[in-house]
Amino acid sequence: MSVELFVGVTTWNSELFLAQCLEAIRKTTEGVSLQIGVVDNRSTDRSVEIGRTHGAKVHVEYCSQAIALNRLLSMSEGRVTLLMHSDVILLSPRWFHVCDAHLRGNVALVSPEDIGCGPLTRPYGKDMPESCFMMFDTKKARELRQWVWVRRKGIPWPERRLDLEDYYVTHDLPTTLARGGYTWQRMRVHASPRESAPVYRPQFTPQYWSEDLEDLRYAMGNFYSLDGEITHYHNWFDRVPKDVPLDSRETTEGNGKGLPLAYLSLGTRNFLNDLAAGAVRLPSADEPAREPRQTPRHEPDLERPFAPAS
Repeated sequence: MSVELFVGVTTWNSELFLAQCLEAIRKTTEGVSLQIGVVDNRSTDRSVEIGRTHGAKVHVEYCSQAIALNRLLSMSEGRVTLLMHSDVILLSPRWFHVCDAHLRGNVALVSPEDIGCGPLTRPYGKDMPESCFMMFDTKKARELRQWVWVRRKGIPWPERRLDLEDYYVTHDLPTTLARGGYTWQRMRVHASPRESAPVYRPQFTPQYWSEDLEDLRYAMGNFYSLDGEITHYHNWFDRVPKDVPLDSRETTEGNGKGLPLAYLSLGTRNFLNDLAAGAVRLPSADEPAREPRQTPRHEPDLERPFAPAS
């Protein structure tokens, strides 16, 4: 039987979300012929075990994210290939059919715009795909690969790869697609739903903070939509433990720089608890589109999940 969909997941110390990620893949693709692959960047936690327990084909390699994503594309036997991060949770049982309907004609990719997490936005990601969710027409994606020379045990070796070597991984993709006569379908980005009262207020002054953040139920987690359907959620900070005390003064970059870990931890805890209860609060897919505003250019580093290749 032919495979309709291959889902490839990149992991690195991803045990907090990985089981829920893989369970959501199966839960939302009933009736779809499916394969799941994982490329793990030599995790020191239970990521590899979780992947295998949930029926994924797991490949372990110390590599960059660009290499990991290309490994997954090579593993795919599906007509359609979804490449995503381990802290992405598919939410709608219609996500595949909604996205797949756009992979027609010269459209080779469906992906959100890379405009940031929560209310933190970045204009330089506008009109660029986001690497957390890239749904390709497999045949078209493979056509776009180019030959490069790599070293295997010190020996030069030719290998075909999709160009994902940009600092932000995906920002060369629009040019690559256009070179092959293809384009991509943008998905809309939504911040977390808001509570009627603040869920967190820091007792100190972190580098990134404003009143705009304090009532977000899921902190910096994003939701995404296409054609009015909320398709999936992305946590962004999945290596922040979910049990950081509320009075903690730790921040993502230390010494008060970045975001409070307690805030991110609380948002993660709220999401995972709601997911387990089948009660995730979704934003409205009809809310006005977000217009990204300038934020510090180094902010995306907080989410880059793969160490550079040695």
